[in-house]
Parts: sequence; structure tokens; C-alpha cells
Amino acid sequence: MSSILNRVQLFLAEANKASVPVSSTIINEFGEMCKDAFKKQFTEPREKEFRPRMSNIGRPLCQLQMEKSGAKAEIMPYNYKMRNLYGDIIEAIAVAVLKLSGIKVEEYQKKVKHKFKDNEISGTYDVKIFNKVWDIKSASPYSFKYKFGEEGGFDAVAKDDIFGYVSQGYLYGEADKTEFGGWIAIDKSSGEWAVVETPLSDEKHSQNALKQAEENLKILNSNAPFKRLYEDEEEFFNRKPTGNRVLKSPCTFCAYKKACWGSVQYLPQQQSKAINPKYVWYTKVTNPKEDDISQESKS
Repeated sequence: MSSILNRVQLFLAEANKASVPVSSTIINEFGEMCKDAFKKQFTEPREKEFRPRMSNIGRPLCQLQMEKSGAKAEIMPYNYKMRNLYGDIIEAIAVAVLKLSGIKVEEYQKKVKHKFKDNEISGTYDVKIFNKVWDIKSASPYSFKYKFGEEGGFDAVAKDDIFGYVSQGYLYGEADKTEFGGWIAIDKSSGEWAVVETPLSDEKHSQNALKQAEENLKILNSNAPFKRLYEDEEEFFNRKPTGNRVLKSPCTFCAYKKACWGSVQYLPQQQSKAINPKYVWYTKVTNPKEDDISQESKS
């Protein structure tokens, strides 16, 4: 078990038994972090122009190209700000609990820069602990379980890393001239903690992550033509092809689905008989839901 996780669990277990001493310094720092989070989400102006950052450069290149081109993004759901605010406040809670657990937070929200051969990129990392850079993540129950929790791990986070977490982390470490330790994750539903550490021998992961970031940055700065990285795929229902085509998983998380694919539709799973079927992003519907067919025959 990670020493970070062990200390946090011990502290929280003791806090369940009786009140614990909390310094006014930690309380005031926590309050300021919460105020800053609120101001960031609701009062600070948004950047008008796209800017590559360590936090986004590892994402799929086609998504970055779309954003840089000024393509129209989908309107975020009404709860988008709330989700972001939850994440910021959970991070503030994490920092406070880490300190209360006796863990020295050597740096917090430090701005760093890394220079490649021809380009430079900047970012702000979360914390430095034990002379390593760590990224704090608030996670959904599913993400916590299968990426950061007992059924996850470094390989699970690195696989299909559509949010660029790996490149982000290693860039922070490289820019700070120290090591990237990994991710400190908190399940925003249950409050459980997990710590995913980078492998002991991670030179290959580090080199690949930095290489990907450098290549993405180079292509973005060269204004190379847009190239979609993913194609749609055949839909299966109950292990049988339906005749319809859907977006691959990475595309479903992109805010530029309609700008990229044009006629993409977000519809209930067409062959499902469930009262509340899951919704799917369709690029082509040749076998629509039976209710739709009967409705068309009446018209």
C-alpha cells in the first residue's frame, strides 16, 4: 500500500473515533482554496483563444485541432460548472487532509514550463510530496473502481488515455526536474481514496508520453491539416450486429462530435426493449427502433 494512502486512511480512521486538532492555518488555507475555486468557475474570464497546455496536450490530436480551429463546440449541460466546482473543492479537501495526515506538501499549484527542441509548453501541477509531483483527481465511482481503485492501476489509467493524464503527469515532473509520482484519486461519491503510483522502471512510459506531447505540439503549431484519428464502428447488441454504426468510445467524450461528423445523432439504443435504454451516438441508422418504423408507416 502507498505510504500516502496508508497515512490518510489512518488519520481518517482516527478522526472517526474522536475530534482531531486542526490548525487555524490549514482551516484558512482550505477556505481560501474554496473561494478561489468558486471565483475560477463563476467570475474569471475564459480564455478566448486556444492555448496548448500540459493539461490538454496529451488528448487526441484531432480534438485539439478542432478546438484550435475555432470549431463550434457542443453546449455543455447545465451541471457542467457544478461538476468542475466539485472537482476543485475535492482537491482543496485532499490537500487539507494530506496535511492533517502528517504529510508534508512541499509545493501546491506550482506553475512550470518545459521547453522542447522547438516549442515550449506551460502548466500548473497540483502537489509535490516526497519530492515527487502528484496529480489529484476527483473520480466517478466507475472511473475510481476501474482506473484508480483496486481493479485499476497505472496500466488502466494509461490505456486509452483520452484525457492525456499520462503526458500531463510526466510533463509536470520533467518541467519541475523531479519525478512524476502518479495520481491521488478520490471517489466523489463515496469519499474513498486511492493512490496510483508510476512503475518503478517507467523510463519507457515517460519517453513515450513526452514524445507524444512534443509531436502534438509540433503539429498544432505547424497548422497541419485536420485529420480524424478515429473511425466509427459497427454496433452490436446482444453480441449481434444491428446494421447501425456508432462512434468509438474516445469520440463520445469529445465536444466536437457534430463539427467533426456532421449528422451524428444521440439516440436511445435502437434495439433495446428496456424502459430506460442507454443513449448512443449514432453515425448511421439503417435499422431503426421498431416504434420508429411503425410510426413512419402511419404517416
